[in-house]
Amino acid sequence: MHSRANHPRLTPIRIPDHAPRVLPVLATLLALAAGTAHAGDAWQASGDVRFGYVASETRARSGAESDSDSLRARVRFRVRGDLGGGWHASGRIAARLDSEQGDEAFWMRTYAPDPTGLANGQATVDEAYLEYRPAEAPWSLRVGRFQAAWGLDDVMKKSLDQNDSTNFDVTWTDGAWLQWRPSEDWTTHLIVRHNDRRGPTGTLRRPLAFGDGDSRIGVFAAVESKTAIGPLVQRMVTLNWLPSALHRYGVNDARTVDYLAVTAKATAEWPLGQDGTTLRLGGELGYAPETPRREAMNSGTGRADALSWQASVNVMDLLPDHDLGLVYGRVADGWLLSSDFRPNDELAEVRWVWQATPEWQLDARLRRRREIDLPAAAARPRRDDDLYLRATYRF
Repeated sequence: MHSRANHPRLTPIRIPDHAPRVLPVLATLLALAAGTAHAGDAWQASGDVRFGYVASETRARSGAESDSDSLRARVRFRVRGDLGGGWHASGRIAARLDSEQGDEAFWMRTYAPDPTGLANGQATVDEAYLEYRPAEAPWSLRVGRFQAAWGLDDVMKKSLDQNDSTNFDVTWTDGAWLQWRPSEDWTTHLIVRHNDRRGPTGTLRRPLAFGDGDSRIGVFAAVESKTAIGPLVQRMVTLNWLPSALHRYGVNDARTVDYLAVTAKATAEWPLGQDGTTLRLGGELGYAPETPRREAMNSGTGRADALSWQASVNVMDLLPDHDLGLVYGRVADGWLLSSDFRPNDELAEVRWVWQATPEWQLDARLRRRREIDLPAAAARPRRDDDLYLRATYRF
């Protein structure tokens, strides 16, 4: 027999009492999309609506259990256009909604209200940038507020570092983004980002903090290629540098050091049979030379670990337009950059994706997360089981 602790026990699906709050917003956005479908060639409207059911169950270190479920939605509407002379502009409004949200607010500040971005019931401008892209030039420069995301090229598309607006989240990057493509095979990215003294705009976790004047500017650099070489279909190396941002002994301690993190990502693919089905394997490795003390992370004593990794197994087109993926990752308590992985967590996830039409995508996910390192007084590791069933409509 297996003990009850070895199996997820998620709350049965129910329709929350406050579900009607989400529906008028979805209807309004769809109507707006229909009204702008015939925008001119110079300026074009687009967007997406993502909605679904989410449920979770948590077992705390003390053994106490709690659960929650709700209907959730994320709605986004963009207008972008060509200004002439190689100049382009884009602006987008995004909202995160939940049937259990307490209030509604429009958030317009140079930092996010929460480490994972917008809170439920909030909306913001998550894109507002100018881009200079000369004709025939191998480079472009984007300045303002934009989305920057690099995950593994698999079903889950998770990342150990830069990955704005995953799942239902709304995050963004403020700064400048230079892209340079010296050849058809490789692209270089350099992002200089601004971090407000009150907090970042993306998922940069404590004890990273930006009260020090030297910590406001961070750098992300990457080189990537999606040119197939044998079975390899993705290769990427990234570097994150946050000067004077790491408070190793906790955010209330004024002593700071630079936080540096590097990752290497790759995916490979092999055909399975003659029907278009393929096996895709993905992997990512991350290392941070300077990490906080475990006392600051509530994960024990001594220096936090520096090495993190994830690996995925994916069957693409298992059936036509159906993909199935499994990911397992172990993220160190000293890894503070990821929106997909919490520090000090072991993660296992299975996900199914159906691209029903070019506009509609359906996803189902089941995930378990479990703490790795604990202080001596902890009775047992915290464990979280969660699932979602969601649909995404793009227009």
